[in-house]
Formats: sequence, structure tokens, C-alpha cells
Amino acid sequence: MIKTFKLDTRADTSSLKFPKELFLYSRDIDGQWQTDDTVAKEEALSYYYFPDSYVDRNFNLGDGVNKFKKIPEEQNVANFAPLLLAIKQHEQQTGKKTKVDIITFRGIMTKLLTLPYDTKTPVHLYVIGYDGQLFIKADTDYEIKQRDAEKEQLAASDPEKAKYNETCEYSGYKFEALTTLPKPWAQCSRAMIEKRGKKAVNNYEQYISVVRSGIGKVKTLLAGEVDCVWDYVPNEEEGKNETVKHYVELKTSAMVDLPHKAVNFERKLFRTWAQCFLLGIPKIVYGFRDQKHLLKNVEVYSTEEIPLLIKNSEYPRGTVQKFHCVDALKWYGAVLEWLLQSVDANDELKAYKIVYDPGSRTFSLNECMGDENKRLRNGELLTEDFKAWREQLR
Repeated sequence: MIKTFKLDTRADTSSLKFPKELFLYSRDIDGQWQTDDTVAKEEALSYYYFPDSYVDRNFNLGDGVNKFKKIPEEQNVANFAPLLLAIKQHEQQTGKKTKVDIITFRGIMTKLLTLPYDTKTPVHLYVIGYDGQLFIKADTDYEIKQRDAEKEQLAASDPEKAKYNETCEYSGYKFEALTTLPKPWAQCSRAMIEKRGKKAVNNYEQYISVVRSGIGKVKTLLAGEVDCVWDYVPNEEEGKNETVKHYVELKTSAMVDLPHKAVNFERKLFRTWAQCFLLGIPKIVYGFRDQKHLLKNVEVYSTEEIPLLIKNSEYPRGTVQKFHCVDALKWYGAVLEWLLQSVDANDELKAYKIVYDPGSRTFSLNECMGDENKRLRNGELLTEDFKAWREQLR
């Protein structure tokens, strides 16, 4: 069975449900997952602190790249097992099933949301129905092979550029280490604040927020990494969901000093808006680096103001289309409704693959067959522990 969906399809409405944080989980420096809210907040959550005057210090975002503790690619994927365990624990506390239509990761939904304006990037996802809900995961084998092939090709054709790109990737983690603290500023020593530039950098540690959101009639549960909070974590009296309003996304970019670079940055900003919008993160901090990876400027953006900022852009664009956030949301609403209509959320025997092919510009849903179907149905996505738990709830 193959079903296709036109890229120009749009929903009549883009009405949204503001993300509500349900629970947290985290990954520690050893790569171990922790599914306790308190542990996540105390051990994995960072706090932003980077006064404007610090920009003048000319921090090098490439410093320490040779000591970077980088998690292996095959381990640094959106892993359903810890998410499902965290869902189970949340449902044990509430005593009821989490009522949503789709369970997945923020990164996957970002791909779908931005697709009409990112038509050159392929999409390969898996979806299965279980217990009245759709579970969507990335085809991680495909993604890792694609990234490895691109890196190998660039390393063979242009070693210097390959090395430069590696440092650019590292600079994002370095910027995060440079601008955040493990505790609120008042609880940190002077040495802890001032020595961040020499701190060893890793991409093992993650703080994951899980929110319930949705668009139109479709309700979603999304898990996504949060970089830090802007100021403080609200207490329980202020309301659990108040924490979302304090989250910050950290990004780096090359300096924008030419018109074509401005358009490229708009593309980045559009994608960052999508990431933050889906999780409810209200603030974005961009660090701008020069060709030598020196930090030259830091800008703060409001997520809700980005659609208008992009819409009013007057930079020469050539053949590059403008990015329309509301239009992307109408596509997002339409494609999620189509998935719910096309996949039986109670059919535990079939798995499907969602594919977008840039060559033919086709977006399709294909039924998985044989070993691929068996592999997805038998533990690669849903764990036996989670299925046993849901059986108890029925």
C-alpha cells in the first residue's frame, strides 16, 4: 500500500494548543538515562548567564575541539525506550493513559513542519499504531548513513572545509558551555563563572522536556531537548507549566555581513522558530562567530516575533522563496490529520514508512513488509515493558 500527499495541501485552520509540560527526563555524562523530574532539574538543567560585556572578550568557540567528548552517532539518536519509560511513570502517577493522538520527538515534527520550505532534504520516518495512538520515529540507520556518506565525501574532496565544518558543529556545544551555569548565578562561585571558557565540552548531557500540544483536532505528545532557563525555575505554587515560559534555545551562526548570508540566516531562524514553537520555548539566543570561530556578537530573539521578522524581511532573495510560518503551520496541521486518517491507530500488525523524496518531490506513506515490519513491531520502537503497562490500563 502506498499513499501520497500533495505538498501544497493546507488545513483550513492553524489553531494551536499551547504546549503544556507534563514531565521531564535526562541523560547524564555517562550516557545513562534518568526518568526522574527532580534529577533532571537538579542535575541536567542549566541556567543562562552571559553579560553583554563578555562579548568583548573574544572567546574562541573552537577552543577545546580536540578534547570534545562526543557521543557516538548511533547512541545520539531519539531513543524511544527512555521516553516510553518516562510516559509509563507519568501514567502511574496520574493513574490514567495520556490522551494524545501522536507520540514522537520535537525534531521529527520540526522536519514535517518545515518541509514546504526545505524541499531539498529527504525525510525517512517510521510510524506504527498502538492502543489508539500513533508512534513516529526516525529511520536512524538511514540518517546516520547519509551523514557519514556526506562527511566522507567532503573529507575526500575538501579536507580543510570538512575540518572547518566539524569545528562549526562543535562551536554550538562550546557556546552552550560558555553561556550557561549548572546552578543559578547566586549559587555559583566566581571561579565557576569565570572558568567556563576552559570547561571540557560534551554532548552527552541532555535535559528533555515532554509537552502535550497539538494543532487543529490533532493532539500530540512531543519530547525535546532544552538548553537552559533564562533566569529561574518556578516553584510548584506558581504552576508546573510555568517552567516552559523560562526556557531558552541556544544557537550559533556565522556573522551576517552580506545579503546572501542574511537570507541563509533567515532559513536557520525559520527552522529554529519551528523547534522552539513546537516545545513552547519563548526565547532564542544566537551567538555569531567570525571565520576564525571568535564570538563577535550575541542576539536575543523572541520566538513569537520571528514570523513577523521574517515576513517583513527586505533582503534581496534571488530565487529563494520567503519563509511563511503561518503557511507552514497550515501544512503541518493538514499532514498530521492525513496521517491519523491513513494509519489505523489500533492495528498492531502493521508498520509504515513516511518518505519525502526531493527528486520527485513526493510525500508518501508506505506499508512496511517482511523483516522490516517484524523488526519495528517487535521491540525496535515499542518496548515490551510499555506494552505490558498499557495492557494493565485497558
